[in-house]
Amino acid sequence: MSVTTDFTAFAETYDAGTSQVVWTTLVADLETPVSAVLKLAGGDPYGFLLESVEGGEVRGRYSIIGLKPDVIWRCHGDQAEIDRAADTKNGSFASCPAGALQSLRDLIAESRIELPEHLPPMAAGLVGYIGYDMVRLMENIPDTCTDVLEIPDGMFVRPTVMAIFDSV
Repeated sequence: MSVTTDFTAFAETYDAGTSQVVWTTLVADLETPVSAVLKLAGGDPYGFLLESVEGGEVRGRYSIIGLKPDVIWRCHGDQAEIDRAADTKNGSFASCPAGALQSLRDLIAESRIELPEHLPPMAAGLVGYIGYDMVRLMENIPDTCTDVLEIPDGMFVRPTVMAIFDSV
């Protein structure tokens, strides 16, 4: 296994405070995405596996595993909060002064990373969900259901470790 990123270029970018990716390519003939996430996640409560499917029946090209987020964003209604130390034991959520949509826009902009062209498009960034209740921030839809699950209306993580299976 060799790391593909040039160390000098990495050091210059790191010293400038710019986020970047470091990657390698492995042959994984004896692994499946499910077996890999079971081995890598190690109880990570924010670890995930995304499988791509085309047309609901055909398996897509990429399987994406994300682990060890450094940032977790979540919202309930228009109240958003963020944990910017999610990769430490000391992490805690702080309220976002902007509303949920604006704070999410800000985090998306902050999380942009230039990726080399040959890497999959999901090699870095935010992964999460926007629930039906969060759509109320964008559209006038009825609010007739009681919140019995008490989960965030939206939640995104920024994984620091990604493993991507390319089935091509």
